[in-house]
Amino acid sequence: MEWYERGSDKYTERDFKVCDLCGALNPVKNNECFVCGWTGQFHTDNESVRDAMQTVQTQYGSIDDSLFEEEILPSALPRPGFLHDFWGNLKRLFTSRE
Repeated sequence: MEWYERGSDKYTERDFKVCDLCGALNPVKNNECFVCGWTGQFHTDNESVRDAMQTVQTQYGSIDDSLFEEEILPSALPRPGFLHDFWGNLKRLFTSRE
């Protein structure tokens, strides 16, 4: 059963797996989930994969290779903001006094 087309590429349930931790659709070739980094068990049954494929199609219009590229994910975690720094400095000010 063929589900989606992108140019000459055709995707089937065999092309994907679903992360057991966060439920994200991942290409079979991924060793870890591109969303949460999970390296454990993935769902590969047709029903789970089909449901995840339909969810992606509903949210993004189609399944496209660009959805699974690492470039869309930040390479580093964002730095804590001003309030985090301010609160830390304030706590240090009051806890350092004896």
